Amino acid sequence: MENLTHAIYMAFAMLAFVIAFSTSLYLVNKLNTTAKTLVYSIDGSYYDSLSLNQMIEDNEDRNRSRIVGIDTIIPTLYRYYKESFAVKILDENGDLLQYFDTTTELDVNAAKSEIKENRTGVQKALLSLYDANELGNEYNSCYMFGAPWLANINKDAKTRVDMYINGGKGYINNTLVDYSRQLGSGGSKKYVYLNYYKDRKFKEIFTQYAYEGDTISDETNGELVTLTGSKQISTKIIIIYQMLPV
Repeated sequence: MENLTHAIYMAFAMLAFVIAFSTSLYLVNKLNTTAKTLVYSIDGSYYDSLSLNQMIEDNEDRNRSRIVGIDTIIPTLYRYYKESFAVKILDENGDLLQYFDTTTELDVNAAKSEIKENRTGVQKALLSLYDANELGNEYNSCYMFGAPWLANINKDAKTRVDMYINGGKGYINNTLVDYSRQLGSGGSKKYVYLNYYKDRKFKEIFTQYAYEGDTISDETNGELVTLTGSKQISTKIIIIYQMLPV
């Protein structure tokens, strides 16, 4: 009788342990899910789990272009500096509104840091495109501010994207970055930041450019052949978003 009672106690204890263990696993899993949801809502509401390759494949299925809104552009911007692709945002006339590309940003940063008298022609051209004043105190729409976010790119590039989306203004590594400004004058004034175009549609196109390497083009047997020189060609994907007419 005593052995039976002891066995019942052991069975009860084992059952209690199983219940407690299962409950703990459930709570841990629930906590993990809640934490991920909270982090996503606070810091990653614009992030997307799609890989760049999958985006390209989806794009090819749509004949290499599709019509999107800024809800598609936003997650792309938060990934350009992590996955090393470039993003161009164009207006309906094909003029550049904003450019996100770490390769170009590094070149702009180097040009900005160089003594003015020592800048090369390429550096001067880069600054005229991405870091030059237009009329008076108005900036180019694609002004890069010397790309100060490169000093701590995982943290500061996100801050830059945040500012560009929402029209923010603040300092990144002691450099003022201002996406709250207006362009143009009179009735033609418009804002720089992305949410200003929240009701517009864009055509999404994938292409690429070579940012490093030597190439020689020659026509052999009626076909254009590209040969590499002393350096291997390095290319980068560009995702272009061109605004559609209203």
